[in-house]
Amino acid sequence: MNDMSSFKELIPNKKYRLYVELGYDAAGTRIRKTKIVECSGKRKAADLLRVFENEVKESLHLDDDNPTFKDFASRWTKNYAENELEASTKENYSYAMKSLEKHFGKKRLKDITTFQIVQFFTKEKVQNSNLEKKYNLLKSIFKHAVLWKIVDERNNPMYGVQKPKHKKMKVEANQFFDKNEIPHLISVMDNLLEHQYLIAALALLGGLRRGEVLALTPEVINWDTNQIHIKSSLQSSKQYGLRIKSTKTDDDRYVTYPKSLMNRLKHHYEDKLALREEMGNLWEGFKDGKGKEIFLIFSNEYGKPYRPDSVTQFWDRFIKREKLKEVSFHGLRHSSASYLLSEGVNMKVIQKRLGHKDIKTTLNMYSHINEDDDKDASNTFDKLFSDQNNEEK
Repeated sequence: MNDMSSFKELIPNKKYRLYVELGYDAAGTRIRKTKIVECSGKRKAADLLRVFENEVKESLHLDDDNPTFKDFASRWTKNYAENELEASTKENYSYAMKSLEKHFGKKRLKDITTFQIVQFFTKEKVQNSNLEKKYNLLKSIFKHAVLWKIVDERNNPMYGVQKPKHKKMKVEANQFFDKNEIPHLISVMDNLLEHQYLIAALALLGGLRRGEVLALTPEVINWDTNQIHIKSSLQSSKQYGLRIKSTKTDDDRYVTYPKSLMNRLKHHYEDKLALREEMGNLWEGFKDGKGKEIFLIFSNEYGKPYRPDSVTQFWDRFIKREKLKEVSFHGLRHSSASYLLSEGVNMKVIQKRLGHKDIKTTLNMYSHINEDDDKDASNTFDKLFSDQNNEEK
């Protein structure tokens, strides 16, 4: 009997339930085979358990050639996802996997057809829920089924499935503060606690995401040039808790801030250094994924990072208290982009400042938001025609 097998006595010296554990599936659900037997005692139950283990192993061997989708997804998780994917990606995929297993779970892997997958996405489009994640997940699962010689490359059903079109994101007027609202916003932000003010100001003036602000360390700040190198983000997941994650290469960028804000940030940093000295052994600090201790610009009195959702909470309370337009904290990023656009800043510059991989993303999200610009363009032609008509008279 091994650690993955056990039995439970149901009726003393008469009836037992046998268990053989097979790990967990992609959604984190335990996979277990059970069997109830009748025998004269625990020693006989242990013998029957060994027989049951062998039966389970043999059945698994028979399934190896054409496992169910659910069984293969479990192998994909154990042999690929657990070692190769980021925690946040795994967590996102776990939600998508539930939908895939509900639809394909009991089907044999080799029996799944291209048309069945197309039908699945046709149905899912009605709900428009995480289509891209589900597509990428299916593509990876069948890619590894081919690599591991379970599915023939010529029979990969994903080859004929088109990637679901991503619905273009547009930032609507109620999702950001416009250029007329931002001055008032900045004035009332002084009612926030100092660290809260700085977190919000860095997001508003630099277009930073919540996690990017919380991951800032002294090493990424150039106090002489007033630049911050954005290359990390603080992420929270159920499996790994809080951890610092490097941004994608395209998100890695430098953002320049007003000197007045950087001076205020530097004072905050110096106060944090003094607090660490004062706390002494009580200072806990924070370590990255490699076990290296890092000093975060924004942390509690023990040097632990603020949770990303705590930022959302203080911002929502602030919005209600000041009776401001209900713009989310992420909306500060949109506000930054819209303000720069309204001031005539080149779209390519805005793209780089936000860390968008493709300028199409920036164009799709922001090019429509300044209706006044279109009116100005119209007024320019009005003036031209008006001048022309006056000359003809």
